[in-house]
Amino acid sequence: MQITSRAAKTGTLALVVIGLAAGVVHGLPEPADVAVSPTTERDPGAWTMPLDGYVQPGGRKDTYALNLVIQPCLRAAGIDFPVPWATIAGLDAVSDQDETPERGNTSPALAWSQPLDAETARTRGYHGPSTVGANEDGMTAWGEDPKRNAAFADASEQETTRCFRQGYRTLGTDDASGAVQSASIVAKRLTYLAATAAREDDTVVAAAAKWHACMAPAGLADLPASPNGMPSRSIRMDYGTNISSTPVQDPEIAIAKRDVACQESSGYRSALYDAEWNRLRHVTASDASVLRKAEADQLAVDRRLDATIRRLAPAAPADVD
Repeated sequence: MQITSRAAKTGTLALVVIGLAAGVVHGLPEPADVAVSPTTERDPGAWTMPLDGYVQPGGRKDTYALNLVIQPCLRAAGIDFPVPWATIAGLDAVSDQDETPERGNTSPALAWSQPLDAETARTRGYHGPSTVGANEDGMTAWGEDPKRNAAFADASEQETTRCFRQGYRTLGTDDASGAVQSASIVAKRLTYLAATAAREDDTVVAAAAKWHACMAPAGLADLPASPNGMPSRSIRMDYGTNISSTPVQDPEIAIAKRDVACQESSGYRSALYDAEWNRLRHVTASDASVLRKAEADQLAVDRRLDATIRRLAPAAPADVD
């Protein structure tokens, strides 16, 4: 059978069109159509979200707890340098600072996906949590101590490796395959994306307008259209909210408390919570595959780290949280 030139050209054109169509389909965003079971109970007060159970505890706390739990083993190996004091609150605060969205991190700490709450507004307004409890200077001096490093160099590598592996098993933080970390990264990314996208829901936008009207008596010249724009530039400048060393002032507290109260009365918080939660009930097949490879047990791991620190950490100064 002879194929005419015209037929050949038609066939070529068909192949090109099919190829382009395939390329377009391939370039489409992957649909989020795989249902996932929530790893936590709904709790707007605690702002729990469906994927929280996959999110690893902060790195600073994880490392600190490990250093505490392996001390007896290292001491037996000839490395006897007690770990300095640190607090859970301080370690969590520094971990959150390490994982901000402003640094280009697409999977920031969960704290950056949560709105201002009443307790925070009452105690520190728009200021961030204190990092003093992380005792960063003390931890750095301990980690860089020449005598400690020399002791590690002289010790049996086999013994020190055994100590660390034993510590991972004790805390339940062993992740040789990297599956737990990968799932944590996915969970934080999706939670942050859901928190951002939820602000565009019609119910949330409508509630934000009510919040704005409720906030008007505060007299802010640069009052944003919605709560996610708080603190406004004038608040940041007047009260130094981005500078941890500046004191929290009563007027700042008053504005923050009104902010939270208006979020509640306008229905903004409940609308935002529902919109974010619902977005996280379905994920893409690719993300679901990553999540399935890990256990959703990180909330239990976090509690175990806290218990370890409370049991083994040296006492912090009385004026440090």
